[in-house]
Amino acid sequence: MNRRIGAGVALVAASATVGAVVTTGALASFDSALMHLMSVAHTSPWLIEAVRLISTFGDLGVRGVAIMLVFAALLWRQRWRSSAVFLATVAVSIGGHTLAKLVWARERPRLVPWLDDPYDLSFPSGHAAGSMVVLLLTAMLFDRWRLGGVAIALALAIGLTRPMLGVHWPTDIIGGWLWGAGFALIGAGVAQSMDLLDARYQAKVNAAPSE
Repeated sequence: MNRRIGAGVALVAASATVGAVVTTGALASFDSALMHLMSVAHTSPWLIEAVRLISTFGDLGVRGVAIMLVFAALLWRQRWRSSAVFLATVAVSIGGHTLAKLVWARERPRLVPWLDDPYDLSFPSGHAAGSMVVLLLTAMLFDRWRLGGVAIALALAIGLTRPMLGVHWPTDIIGGWLWGAGFALIGAGVAQSMDLLDARYQAKVNAAPSE
């Protein structure tokens, strides 16, 4: 199995494991303590607005626009199969974490004031999972490894805003990050196995000494 695909499957399994653990209540004290620590409900208005602004980058509508822009950029570069891999990976990831919410059926926290208006169940976080898979997979498909760190940092920032706004347990975010990163690696692994990554990356792979 391609190493990226194997690592991705492991991360998705880790996300499911976190889901199974949190439903037992084993991490309730950890979640509660961290929720109170992270909440910005009683801080300055400018900080609340800044956190809200960062959080909006993970909203479903914004993610949808980002997905279409990446898809269009791949088509513009005539990377037809890459665009199909990207769209399929993101669709399966989003569909999967939506189904996972129903499976784990975790309720939203009610410990601190809500500073956003969530509409579905809690685990895993769609903001964390969706932003991670879109941003990280984009960086890998375009072989922009210097932007990979930026993509991860932005996905982490988006995820962190959710417990700061009081609408997600911290472990929801961890589960979402694991899920999104796992599918990003799976998608990149599929692309690599089909020789769909950028030529510069393929040159590096071909030049690497064989094991």
